[in-house]
Amino acid sequence: MTQMQVRELSPELGAEVTGLDLSGPLSEADARDLRRVFDERGVLVFPDADLDLMAQNRLTYLLIGRPDADEADRAMVQDDGAPRRESYISNKVEGGIAPFGRLLWHSDGMWSDTPFQAISLWGQAVEQPAVPTLFVSAAHAWDTLPAELRTRVAGLHAVHVTGQLKRSGYQEGEVLQATREQELMVTTPIEFPHPRTGRSILYVSEQSTSEIIELPAEESEALLMELFAHLYDPAHTLEHHWKVGDLVIWDNLAVQHGRPDVSTEGPARTLRKTFAPRMVMAELPKFTRMS
Repeated sequence: MTQMQVRELSPELGAEVTGLDLSGPLSEADARDLRRVFDERGVLVFPDADLDLMAQNRLTYLLIGRPDADEADRAMVQDDGAPRRESYISNKVEGGIAPFGRLLWHSDGMWSDTPFQAISLWGQAVEQPAVPTLFVSAAHAWDTLPAELRTRVAGLHAVHVTGQLKRSGYQEGEVLQATREQELMVTTPIEFPHPRTGRSILYVSEQSTSEIIELPAEESEALLMELFAHLYDPAHTLEHHWKVGDLVIWDNLAVQHGRPDVSTEGPARTLRKTFAPRMVMAELPKFTRMS
């Protein structure tokens, strides 16, 4: 019988986990230890994971404290009882999500008042050299935020919007621009308390955060640039270089992700994606932008 082995991937975040059979239920002790590592490290990597879609989704639910396999399975079924269509991040599969382009730093659904709690990707078809996925810990970024910056953002709130913002300094066509039938937004505190761990998060992102609501536009953008410089310091970035069979699960609130440019003509990069359930936030404040 093998035992779970955990190897930290960087000082700030990430752990590689081996020695577990992920195709079936875990023991209570393994599940408890795995949740603890997930809350501490934010990103878990399971190399050579042999599991189907349902097992992938169950494990994602388990890591946020939702161990009921029936609940996880119900999330994979439509209202009419038919299985949900499998979701892929892919430059080759027809209908794949984000098939090309660069993705700026973000958390999925940051513009929503019900963002996903965790994301998982499994390497189904990966040709080398595969474009990596990049991770940073927004929780570590808050913990290490310089005192002067922490004082300046105290009590301030940020607006997060759908799509990828076209910030100054980025070339036209450099990032993928999604289109939506309805644009959505939400306002949250910049110091955002994690609903499960209670840890404070630096809750701004270059993809989604449009402004700090209490500040005039130029001052808002200048402060965001300072926060981004701290949050996305390359010294604190974790890169995951994909291989077939890699399973990566991360805390979508405490951790942000991004990627360099992907081309539809480049090596195959097909990653099967599942989501842990959405988190219903407490009522969030409504503000009017300063003139």
